[in-house]
Parts: sequence; structure tokens; C-alpha cells
Amino acid sequence: MVAERFESALWETSSLLLADGSEAVLIDPAVSADEVARIAGRVSELGVRVTHVLATHADWDHVCGIAAFPDAAATMTEATAARLVARTAETPVAERAARSGVEIAGEPRVDGTFTPGAALQAGPFLLETIALPGHTPDGTAFRCRELDLLAVGDHLSTIEFPFASSTAAYRGTLAALIELLRRDPPARVVPGHGPELTAREAQAIAEADLAYLWELHAAVTAGATREKAREAGLAVELPRPAADDLAGAKAANVEAALDERFG
Repeated sequence: MVAERFESALWETSSLLLADGSEAVLIDPAVSADEVARIAGRVSELGVRVTHVLATHADWDHVCGIAAFPDAAATMTEATAARLVARTAETPVAERAARSGVEIAGEPRVDGTFTPGAALQAGPFLLETIALPGHTPDGTAFRCRELDLLAVGDHLSTIEFPFASSTAAYRGTLAALIELLRRDPPARVVPGHGPELTAREAQAIAEADLAYLWELHAAVTAGATREKAREAGLAVELPRPAADDLAGAKAANVEAALDERFG
């Protein structure tokens, strides 16, 4: 059996190639057309057929490689499919990618959907699927017992901090991941951005991220007015150093917390 991680030059985005026998599954093949072509080249080297391409969520950098595998079933949750269709209708993925100077293989598609929480047969692998809302409403993890691997999408990154569409949902996701990593740890944890982790390393990241989000919650909750709460929220330290261009993401977390506090 094969489980290989590929890393994009853009945001250290992770792609996974899982193979057994003559069949393979891809998770989030990304990002540029050339990088995805290298993944396809590795598929050819192994002499396997890609049966499924899975997406952890609908952000453009995680669905931009689907078009390079037209014979595979592009499979994702109903929520990811709906979000992908809506976002693509608003702005094509190729246009979003171009804003980051990236040319992609083509526009993504949806061939099949599933409900998170139910096992998914994808090619040779029976995968456990876990809903991970918080970064986006549609986040999904895939666990492969045969390979002792957990792919968590845009969570548990050593190079980023939580980017939250809902800080409350993100806290719940982190609490669930901490429990899973403590009680039923996989050997390998693959975040959507940044290097692969052990379960112990992933748990440490999850605990630091959860502490940050609770501190943000406390700061915003203590603010008597929206502006006072915003000021307090922006003063909360991030769980790890971040690039200057991520200041907007920190501010967005504060705004999400403010919406949950004040509406």
C-alpha cells in the first residue's frame, strides 16, 4: 500500500495519494496545473487507476486539481458540493487561483456526494468521514485505518493559526479532534497546509489553537460594546507566529466572534 503526501509551493498545501493494488484515491490534489501534473505522473509510475478524487472542503486551493482526473469520481459531502457550486457560480476557481498567480488544471466538478459520519468506500479503501466545521461550514476529515492516516483539511497546521468562519464551531471541532487524538490516535496526521504530524504533535497544535479561540471568546465576551470587544479581541495573541499577510485572517476571526456575541 502507498500513502504519499505532495506539497505545493503555495501555502505548503497538502495533497494525498493513497493506493493499494491497481487502484488509487486522491485527496485535495493541488495546486497549480504543473504540480497536479506531477501527482498524475506519480500515478502513472505506480501503474494505478485513480477511482476517486476527494475534497476536504470547497476552498479553491483544495478543489483546483479535480479537473486533471476526468475518469475519477469527484466525491465530497453534500455541503461541500453545494458550497463549491455556489462559489464557482459567483467566481470561477480559475479566477480565484489567478489572483494568487496560479494556473490550474480546470474548473472542478461534482460526481458524487456523501453524508459525513458514514463510512465511504473509495476505490480500495473504506474511509471514515468526520465533519469538521469551523474553518468552513463544510470541512471533512478522512481516516484510513488500513494506512493508519488521518487527513484533516485546514486544521492542525503548524504554519497557520485557525481561520474561522465560526469560532464556536471551530472550538467544537478542536475539542473533538483532541479527544480523537488522545483516545484513538492515528500514526499519521496530514493537515491541509504544512508538514505531516504525529498524533502527539497534532494534539499539541489542537490544544494551542483551542486555547487561543477560548481566549478570543473571553476577550470579546468581556467587551461592553462591539468596539471595545473588537479592540480586546485584536489584542489576543495568536497561538504561533504568522506571516504579516495573515493579519486580515486574524481580524476576520475577531469579526466572527463579534457576530456570535453581538449579532
